[in-house]
Amino acid sequence: MKNAVIKSFHGNVRKLVRHAEASDVVELAYNDYANASQRLSLLEEFYGPSFTLFKTPDIKSLDQLLLIQPDKKEMILSNMKEALLTLIDKTILGHSMVHRIFHEFFAHAKDKMRSDMIESIREHLVPMMHTRDGARTAMYCLWYGTSKDRKIIMKSFKSHVAKICKDEFGYLALIALFDTVDDTKLVGKIVLEEIFKSLHDIAQNQHGRKVLQYLLCPRDPHFFQPDLVRILKEGDNNPHSKKDTTLRYKELLTMVSPPFLQYIVDHARDLVLENASLLLVLSILNYSLGDPSEAMKAVAEIAAEPFVAGSLENQHIVEHPAGHMTLKHLIQRDRERIQAGQPVLFSQVLLRTLKDGSLKSWAACNRGCFTLLFLLEVDHPEITDTVISQLSGIRSSLKKMTFRGAQILLQKLDALSGEYKL
Repeated sequence: MKNAVIKSFHGNVRKLVRHAEASDVVELAYNDYANASQRLSLLEEFYGPSFTLFKTPDIKSLDQLLLIQPDKKEMILSNMKEALLTLIDKTILGHSMVHRIFHEFFAHAKDKMRSDMIESIREHLVPMMHTRDGARTAMYCLWYGTSKDRKIIMKSFKSHVAKICKDEFGYLALIALFDTVDDTKLVGKIVLEEIFKSLHDIAQNQHGRKVLQYLLCPRDPHFFQPDLVRILKEGDNNPHSKKDTTLRYKELLTMVSPPFLQYIVDHARDLVLENASLLLVLSILNYSLGDPSEAMKAVAEIAAEPFVAGSLENQHIVEHPAGHMTLKHLIQRDRERIQAGQPVLFSQVLLRTLKDGSLKSWAACNRGCFTLLFLLEVDHPEITDTVISQLSGIRSSLKKMTFRGAQILLQKLDALSGEYKL
């Protein structure tokens, strides 16, 4: 029965898609019931009259079709353009089938044909960005649109930026925008200002965090999959982005750094004790421009709270899985900060904030011992002096402990015994 219904659409797909109610039926069939061949059969009617009459059952996509019949490319794209121009309607543009046709068109169209389509659709991208094909369509428009096109696209995002950030696919369009738009001041005014207003909401979302991470460390392989970077590189040689990429990224980073650092100050406890937020916290503190002292101090103040080993209620940051990793990476990053000549070290901020006896109390647990070890491994005279002086007389206690952290810390202290009085 389902096959019969889908077959009954034959020859009428373009007409049905433009109808408010019928388009919902075609969308349902395309999304939920059609197999790959049937989906192509529905799409083929946008390729031209000949494909409506003579179906190609062995072909699964437009890419395959053009590979077999490359001489028909211009005709197919011309037919697609004509059909797509009639679909630029808010209701119709919400359908994933329509998004697929637009994506296929932009993947193959060049020059004037592509420019004309961008000009026609540039104000109507937001309803499309909730699907992979729709988001990719928006990316093509940003990559190959003129400065005027990009400005109009950004303006169409107004009041929708936070929602786009959190969308499974929509966030990709914002990343493409950061890659291509030379007018970073306009990006700041239209896009970044909305991000700042909803920063906490965006930071709590897995896709939103990717947008924030990209502003801090674009295309960093620690955060962005090779497949995504490969897609983004498709827009690198577009004809309309003239500004040096490094400069564009730096201008964006300069704008986002102050509010991002303040975000840690305002939400430190929630962030450092949450696994999902760990990487974002580290990125903000490691890559932001400007003085990170206050943000680092906010984290250090949580570490300065009284520590009771093994406490399950109000678990201390030193023993908390996410909190411990936050301290570990921030302390270890100090070696790079020293090499880069940066004046603010997290370890120094931490030691200045801790109360007397805090370090010694940390040695009562495995993770606490490792945290002390990380501080010693920074290999900074002032930091080492401070840690050693506060651990005076602790070696006898460490010898009685059986966990691995205590044993390794003891070995480190033994190695330093020739230089320091322990």
